Amino acid sequence: MFARNRFAVLLISLLAVCAIVYMPGMYGPFLFDDFPNLAALASIDHVASWRDLGIYLSQPRSFPGRPLAMLSFLPQKASWPDHPFPFKLINLGLHLLCGALVYRLATVLARHYAGAHSRDEASAARTVGIAALLATAAWLLNPIHISGVMMVVQRMTLLMSLFTLLGLLAYLHGLLAENALARRRGVWMALGLGACMLLAFLSKENGLLLPLYALVLDATLLRASVTRLPRYLQWWRRLLIWPPVLFLFAYLLFSALQFSQASNTRDFTLGERLLTEPRILFGYLRDIFLPRFGLYGMFHDDYLVSRSLLSPWSTFFSMGGVLGAAAVGFIARRRWPLLAMAILWYLGGQLLESSTVMLELYFEHRNYVPVIGPFIAIAIGLSRVAKPVSRKRLLGLAALWLAACAVTTSLTTNVYGSADRLSLAWAAQQPDSIRAQTALADRLYHHGQIATALSVFERVQEKFPNNTGVAENLVYLECMQGTLTPSKVQALATMLRSAPFDRGGFENLENLRLTATNQRCAALGTTQWRALAQALLANPHYAGIASGYTHYQLHLLAVAEGNLGNAIRELDAAYAVDPDAEIPRLQAKYLASAGLYDQAIKTLQDTDYSRLPLLRRLLVNDRAINDSDIQLLEQQKKARVPAVKAMPATATTHTP
Repeated sequence: MFARNRFAVLLISLLAVCAIVYMPGMYGPFLFDDFPNLAALASIDHVASWRDLGIYLSQPRSFPGRPLAMLSFLPQKASWPDHPFPFKLINLGLHLLCGALVYRLATVLARHYAGAHSRDEASAARTVGIAALLATAAWLLNPIHISGVMMVVQRMTLLMSLFTLLGLLAYLHGLLAENALARRRGVWMALGLGACMLLAFLSKENGLLLPLYALVLDATLLRASVTRLPRYLQWWRRLLIWPPVLFLFAYLLFSALQFSQASNTRDFTLGERLLTEPRILFGYLRDIFLPRFGLYGMFHDDYLVSRSLLSPWSTFFSMGGVLGAAAVGFIARRRWPLLAMAILWYLGGQLLESSTVMLELYFEHRNYVPVIGPFIAIAIGLSRVAKPVSRKRLLGLAALWLAACAVTTSLTTNVYGSADRLSLAWAAQQPDSIRAQTALADRLYHHGQIATALSVFERVQEKFPNNTGVAENLVYLECMQGTLTPSKVQALATMLRSAPFDRGGFENLENLRLTATNQRCAALGTTQWRALAQALLANPHYAGIASGYTHYQLHLLAVAEGNLGNAIRELDAAYAVDPDAEIPRLQAKYLASAGLYDQAIKTLQDTDYSRLPLLRRLLVNDRAINDSDIQLLEQQKKARVPAVKAMPATATTHTP
């Protein structure tokens, strides 16, 4: 009992240290993906009905849209977009809660392993406590997790991890409670691998990996317990584990077939991605186990893509290393279960985001759950070294390593506490990252240093002459500086017709449009801007969402010019390539404001909502919203009241 209380105090102290280490970063800005993902908070003024909630939850384009994570942002809605602190504080709280669950998971696994290898209860209890505390400290304080906590939108990863850990603990409770009734054990297993997996999946798709983690544990540390299950529970366990695991591998195979052709929105093919990811995995492990200040951030768009097995040369050895490690993990699962668990857990945890799905290549938060298994395995192994002297030396080295992790994390979170410090640090560390250099230029522009920001983009353009986002930023800054010439605008139009895809290439159109309509420089008027937009529409790399966004920007220009016909046509074009439920209602609003009530009503009646994203169709009855608007239009038609004053406001922005 005394040992248990002592380790409980040590755990609380560890959580407090982690909170102190992370606290400076709580005062930092929203970052990177926070802006497009949290923009849904502005889609409604407040949640007054199920329809409002459905509109908010249907903002993501993919199904199921991570609804639990989206719901978790609603209580902080009043703080968006000016006050990140409440968002980040909740993220930190979730990180600490996950840390407590990691401690519990490590305790259960270490106790089970000690029970199979030790007869001394007191010694086993001490060993279990040391292992659990060491694994938890390694996980909580490791700097690889900084971006997962500091980037608000990674609440999705935190919640998914929370339910994954709860699910594993519930499953283990059912699996290891050998004296309990079989029915009760089955319920616990179902809660873990059924209910908790669903909750994890609704937070982020990686929740689907929960049964795979359970399978890894069953094949390594828990092998004997699985064989002792009653026959009924063995079949129940298989039913809970194997269908999701087989579905996962089927999905990865489907993704390989779907993305086997070159992607318009990536600068790498599926084959190149599969060659590159093994190098990235070893890079993750280096950064996890060799903490150094300056390594950790969010911008990795400068990572060198593997174009073949020997380009770069490390591709071949990394690929062989990953395949060899997987083979060792499979072969060693009986004789060296700790080693097998560490390898298979980590590789299994990276399956979804580091294989055939065409996501971006590199993100540090992808290690949030995958690294738990290796840390627990290493901690159990260190705590059970037979020779006392060797064990003390190894634990001393582990303590020094933990101190290095804590110092690195503390120094890095201090940088995260300031947008200016972040932009300077990332730009210095990653001179070839367009995102890092753009972030620096943005801060310089924010402080009125236009000439310096312009020089940053000029250096970047020398390295990346075909990047549309960089070229557009240069045009914008030269316009602000008063040095933009017609020839540079024409050169940009020429580039936009054939340049490879870059998200900034279409997102920057809005700033350029506002500049043109405000007549801020003679070389970029509305005629020139329209030519830029048309050039981008002619580029096949910018089909789909980018095209819809561009047509929407063209419609806004038409509205500014008072050209109703062009505004309606551009909205039609936007809806054709990227359906948005608010576009027909916006068209109806424009038509009604011009007194064209019959056309407005017909637009709402004839809209085809079958092409809307599945999530929107499931959560929102847009026909019912239209019927309500039609009733208002009928009343206004009779009273001849200008609709722009009487109709409820509809969305006037179209976000890709």
